[in-house]
Amino acid sequence: MYSYLDPSKAEEFAMDQAQMLNLAQTFQDSLEKDLASLHAALASQDTEPVQRLLHSLKGYVTFLSGPDLSQQMIQLEAMSRAKHLAELSVDIGQAIPSLQNLLVEVGQWIEKDLKPAT
Repeated sequence: MYSYLDPSKAEEFAMDQAQMLNLAQTFQDSLEKDLASLHAALASQDTEPVQRLLHSLKGYVTFLSGPDLSQQMIQLEAMSRAKHLAELSVDIGQAIPSLQNLLVEVGQWIEKDLKPAT
């Protein structure tokens, strides 16, 4: 159903629909903010915020993403400790579309499956 999102992972942490919605909305807000911050950090060529953001993204993106994106984030975070930012920027640039697609899918999941019917 989804290419990047794995909603079944959230079922381990949420006990009911309200908790699931809250979890998904928190995830969505965090991903939106961190993607914007990542773009800004890359533009300013500042290594420390990029490393910090990749560590944060690795920590929570893997929580709701499928195995391919999860592995990509784990590898990016590990590379951030070994590669220069110029090299790492290319790898991050390749991951950003997947993260943006994950964000879209989380929004669809919230609207379609989690929000109470009005």
